[in-house]
Amino acid sequence: EIYRIVYEEVDESDVSLYTFPSSQSSGRDYEEYRFPRAGTPNAKSKLKLVQFRLSENLRITDICIKELQCPLTFAFPWLEYIVRVGWTPDSKHIWAQLLDRPQQRLELVLLPLDNFCEIYSSSSSSPNCGAASTTTTTTGPNNAAAAPAYGSSPGQHPSQQLHGHHANPQRKSSSGWRSPLDKSTRPLQVIYSETSNSWVNVHDVLQFVELSEQEVTFIWASEETGFRHLYLVTSSLIPHGCNNSGGSTNSNNVGNHHSTNPSNVHHKNQGQDETNNATFQAISSGTDHSLPSMACIGSTLIPRIVNKVALTDGNWEVLGRNVWFDRVRQLVYFMGLRETPLEKHLYAVSLAKPSQLALLTTPGFSYTVEFNDDCTLYLQTYCNISTLPSWELIRISHDTSTSSEIDKLMLISVGYLAEGGPSENTQYNPTIYSPQISTGDVLYAMVFKPHNFMLGVKYPTVLNVYGGPEVQTVSNTFKGMRQLRMHMLASQGYCVICVDSRGSRHRGVEFESYIRCRMGTVELSDQVEVLRILADQLGYIDMDRVAIHGWSYGGYLSLMGLVQYPDIFKVSIAGAPVTSWEYYDTGYTERYMDLPDNNRSGYTAGSVLNYIQKFPDEDNRLLIIHGLIDENVHFYHTSQLVSRLVRANKPYQLQVYPNERHSLRNLEASKHYETKLLSFLQNHL
Repeated sequence: EIYRIVYEEVDESDVSLYTFPSSQSSGRDYEEYRFPRAGTPNAKSKLKLVQFRLSENLRITDICIKELQCPLTFAFPWLEYIVRVGWTPDSKHIWAQLLDRPQQRLELVLLPLDNFCEIYSSSSSSPNCGAASTTTTTTGPNNAAAAPAYGSSPGQHPSQQLHGHHANPQRKSSSGWRSPLDKSTRPLQVIYSETSNSWVNVHDVLQFVELSEQEVTFIWASEETGFRHLYLVTSSLIPHGCNNSGGSTNSNNVGNHHSTNPSNVHHKNQGQDETNNATFQAISSGTDHSLPSMACIGSTLIPRIVNKVALTDGNWEVLGRNVWFDRVRQLVYFMGLRETPLEKHLYAVSLAKPSQLALLTTPGFSYTVEFNDDCTLYLQTYCNISTLPSWELIRISHDTSTSSEIDKLMLISVGYLAEGGPSENTQYNPTIYSPQISTGDVLYAMVFKPHNFMLGVKYPTVLNVYGGPEVQTVSNTFKGMRQLRMHMLASQGYCVICVDSRGSRHRGVEFESYIRCRMGTVELSDQVEVLRILADQLGYIDMDRVAIHGWSYGGYLSLMGLVQYPDIFKVSIAGAPVTSWEYYDTGYTERYMDLPDNNRSGYTAGSVLNYIQKFPDEDNRLLIIHGLIDENVHFYHTSQLVSRLVRANKPYQLQVYPNERHSLRNLEASKHYETKLLSFLQNHL
């Protein structure tokens, strides 16, 4: 057998280097990190393929390393991030999701294996690296966020980065260079394109149903209606070689060569799809001798959609994590939020009867599931706000007395791995509310009543805030340890409130993109309005004693809360706060705020550092907490804030944890933080 692994080779040499005090040494050692701040160059990466054999004694032999004959950035000059990579079921193609820097354009691309050429072989003679009758292929986590494309970099929030790489396409491999679109080579092909006026939410929903020389059929998720839904898509393929008869050479589909200067990267509606006729015509005619002859590149970069059928629809969201496909019965299993945004449920839909869904789980609980390969068994974990999680194994059977595959579904409980039940002290469980704000939007809030609650008494209140994108804090789930701090505060006599304001996840594109290009300036109006509604409705919130507290994005909004609503928030406790988006990473920041040069007013308005004079002059209203070696939100954010507070003679308290990163990981630090938090609240709220 021949084994193949596709991987990414990342070059971070253009990314700025930052140093942090080492957490492992008491001396003068430092740790170094590459970190691309908004508007600065990203790392560069390219796809490579390693091929090898395993001998009978499991010794690796015949190692062969390959790279694409033509860099992806030649076909896609706008490419910044490779966000997902995997294999087709027949192992003959690699698929990749490609994203531009503004994150408003995504292409799903098929890469035949013969697009890769050998650059290294452990054999003394040049082997035929493409010859194999049986192969085993793999990637890393098949759908894990990858490092950005020749012009990007890895990281959560995907810390994806800039700077296009234009490799010389005439570079020869050890076996000699071939045009990637000659008649012996299947061309790379775009099989789906996605654009957005806000940003494209990258997901993991991709299941190949059928793949032939002529066409490919797959299950895909798109937010084109404003909510993520499933589609069955069939795209035709160009089987081999460079057949341009009837093909389009519209350079709109080739892309626009952007400058590698970050300031010249624009939105889709600012020129991203402008034509590049001179470049494309040079390629087609062969007048640019530094480039291969690629007369049919235009037709292969246009998705040739033959059929597209919506499998789901409505004003609710399919979750973007995964789908499971029963190939025998042509059934798709997926998780969604049709019943309520607060509960995740399992559904099934037949390819033969789109939009006819079967709900397979029980409302009133929220679920996570994992299927086996042939979709005959799944493990479901379920709970709700007052019930501990249960783990149940379910067998899927099929009733033969009906012709409908959906109606045939029968779920049989095999047994429980663990069976939950009501939580102890149910009187302390939080309560979910759904107030309607002045815009007509219904928001969700969670309230933890103080454990010493008595009617007629008003209690000091902590607004536990996050407020940023990609997060939902309110749901009908038992969160256990994740809510431990809220329970701790409630046990000490505080009312604790969490609100999912506009900009949070699982409510559709319009709701989520409310913060686009204006982070820090709009979220708190929703939070404060809900706080006021709940105070009127419940009667036990003391609006004269309200604290705001959060971490990371929540720390950022805790600072903004004291600036924007000093009459509402008596004190603010800001943990690991962002203070200026220009100091945060490219992938996360630019997705929501655009590049700094394209949204200067938004970056200015969203910087806490521009509101120093609005911080209160009274003592004991601001506590800042930060880990000195925070590798995510660097301590530099806090140091810049403190420097400006000092210059403005503004009072503050600062708690530094010298050996902690973005999250407090050591028990001693966590205990100290909770003690500091309680002490500050008890003394000053």
